[in-house]
Amino acid sequence: MKKPYHHGNLRAALLEAARARLAEGAEATLSLRDLAARVGVSVNATYRHFDSKEALLMELAAEGFDALRAAMQEAVAKLGAAEAIERLRATGETYVHFAQDDPALFQLMFGREGRFAEHERFRDAAEAAFAVVVECVAAVQQVAPDLPSVTKAAVAAWSLVHGFAILSLGGYLAALPEARRPTTRDVVRMLEVGIA
Repeated sequence: MKKPYHHGNLRAALLEAARARLAEGAEATLSLRDLAARVGVSVNATYRHFDSKEALLMELAAEGFDALRAAMQEAVAKLGAAEAIERLRATGETYVHFAQDDPALFQLMFGREGRFAEHERFRDAAEAAFAVVVECVAAVQQVAPDLPSVTKAAVAAWSLVHGFAILSLGGYLAALPEARRPTTRDVVRMLEVGIA
């Protein structure tokens, strides 16, 4: 018997169900049929919002970048008039914590090379998150954010915290003795090298 389509906000419910499914480590077995069953609607109802599993995952990854951007902006705003380097460090710490708090979403956002690159929604969300880092780097350097040197420094900053997040999530740092294992704060303190 077909399930009726009665749901207050099916799009949001499907995205939340997909996020929960990813957290279980099950992207390969995730399907629109499975998600429909989880939220209690017919599989046909899912197609009103997403024409494929990949479209749903792309939107989820874009929402991940939206959330990352908002979290970094909030961290910067909390510091108010603090020195620019402290605001940059705050974005780095927030980035690593975001990855640690939701590793499945983080891995989806930075998954297979170019997976969602052709989607404008995804590109815009990723670029908006990166723009927060660019603005912080420009403030540290006391220059305009549209300079090529600022973009290069922002990529370096992003690479440092991203690499640390990946090493942390992968368990690669656990092999180091605790006295030799850097904390997130230790790593973000390195952000000013070559930027300030």
